[in-house]
Amino acid sequence: MNDVNAAEQCSDSGSWRRLSPIAIVYFIVSNIIQFVRQFIVVISALAYSASTAELQNTAYFVPVVSALLLSTVVSGVLSYWFYQYRIRQQHVEIRSGVIKRRNINLPFWRIQNVKILRPFYYRITDYVVMVLDTAGSADEEAKIVAVSSGYAQRLKQQILLTTSQSLQQDHCDRPGDSSPAEAGREQAHFDETVINRRSVTDLILHGLTNNRVWIIMGALAPFYDDIAGGIYGYIDKLGLSLDALVVDEHVAWWQLSLYVITMMVLVLAMMASVSVIGSIFTYYNFTLSRTADRYIRRSGLFSQQEVSMRESRVQKVAIKQDWLDYLLGRANFFFEQNKTGDRQEQELSASNKMLVPSVTESEARFLAADIMPGNATYEAHYKPISIRFVTRYFFLAVIPLFASLTVAGFQREGIAILLVSIPVSLLLQALIYCRWRRWGYHIDNRYLYVRKGIIGIDRYCFELHKVQQVVVTQSVLMQRRSLANVRFVLASGDVSIPFLPQEDAYSLANSVLLEVETQRRSWM
Repeated sequence: MNDVNAAEQCSDSGSWRRLSPIAIVYFIVSNIIQFVRQFIVVISALAYSASTAELQNTAYFVPVVSALLLSTVVSGVLSYWFYQYRIRQQHVEIRSGVIKRRNINLPFWRIQNVKILRPFYYRITDYVVMVLDTAGSADEEAKIVAVSSGYAQRLKQQILLTTSQSLQQDHCDRPGDSSPAEAGREQAHFDETVINRRSVTDLILHGLTNNRVWIIMGALAPFYDDIAGGIYGYIDKLGLSLDALVVDEHVAWWQLSLYVITMMVLVLAMMASVSVIGSIFTYYNFTLSRTADRYIRRSGLFSQQEVSMRESRVQKVAIKQDWLDYLLGRANFFFEQNKTGDRQEQELSASNKMLVPSVTESEARFLAADIMPGNATYEAHYKPISIRFVTRYFFLAVIPLFASLTVAGFQREGIAILLVSIPVSLLLQALIYCRWRRWGYHIDNRYLYVRKGIIGIDRYCFELHKVQQVVVTQSVLMQRRSLANVRFVLASGDVSIPFLPQEDAYSLANSVLLEVETQRRSWM
């Protein structure tokens, strides 16, 4: 089907349309999630102060639960009933809200990303959720929460085609930014080529190296006593008594240590398993496709997502490694674009960045070269920052920590406390030194590269003309030492380089500003 026909089929001739009734399920689930997010503290407090059995025995338990369930269902039905949308004159218009009415009028040309989501409860149907993101605040995001997948794809094509034509017209108004070849590429922007896939092995490694189980552990904090009681009960059934093991004077120290290490390994293994399972559920069947002007990511085992990001709006690439990624030779590759307000979003759902999980160095090189041709992220000779970085944090962090540990433990442990405070301080100093060794930067005639980290390495690369602001700062002590910090502000956030010689800091800032001024190219 050609683009013209697709556009015609998405035109509603100005008539308002209702969603499919399956949208009621979406609104109910959304209401439940929102309720849990807002009242998680209250729920945790109730769970901590009273057991489930005590709550169930109260006279108000059944009526309260029934009222909550009924209000959730009624709220979902009302949200569905008061929701209408239409596509008119290349605008998406949405009317929603029961008590607080909300009207959205979103022109196609303002839409930055088009996400197509298929929650797990939509999987048995042909319906999807369309999220139209404008890189503004969360209030400017538009959602059409239940349309057929075919309609969603046609509307997506219409929006992308309109956006491409609008940008092409803008480029024609600036002769230096456009060429006949680029104009020809716009006409083929629906032809996709898969440039990266992630296997289950890759996802397992991502789950191991990006463990987020601490979030779950924080949510389970009110239930630690019950969980611990269950674990002790299970161990007692196996014929083991931890209390007897601790007080038994005949148990060798190495046996007790072996028990403790075994328990720690089991706990860490369970945490890693949960993280790996979450990684597989989230990124299963991950594919990254490339068109002439856009990247498209698809993934998900139960709930599926399709997110597109325009190439020209990518502000910088980030290749991030933690210590385990570094040991395994893996990294997380991010395409970062405009920040969307103050929203704090997870990696997958974030609209301001696109993640390719657990890539090898060769894959990272390929992706970096694809989005930023000719970059030297891995080959650049990074210039180090001043050694004063180490000196500063030695006096601000290491010495205060050493003094506080020694003073706090001297009365109880005496001079033996030095066996703790000295190794801890040396370890902190070693980490500061590693941090200094990782810091570095390099600039060429097109890109600026920044490297940092402690054990792992984070690399950043961005085009000079996309810098929107350069900030050079100095404290009083830094000014006396002729040092300065430089911060480069982009639409995707800022990148800082600390403790540069003052001459190098101003030279770097001036080089970037000169490129911005002379090129006068759009950062979009």
